[in-house]
Amino acid sequence: MVRNARTQLTSRIAGLIAFVGGLAVAAVSLFADAIGVSGGGEGLGWKQLIGAIFGGAIALLGLGQLFRSGREDA
Repeated sequence: MVRNARTQLTSRIAGLIAFVGGLAVAAVSLFADAIGVSGGGEGLGWKQLIGAIFGGAIALLGLGQLFRSGREDA
């Protein structure tokens, strides 16, 4: 299947945004206590854990999109 260059670039940019955004969500979730955005308490709470898992999943999907669109070049 042949795709034009603009669609391919858009796909790579979307993958990059998802990867970086997912990493940011995971990092903020994991370091919420240290940066002062947690709801209180000590240690890793369940909301932080859900945020870290969700962010990691989004980052992995974005990374997969980057590699998939890069492999379609060949």
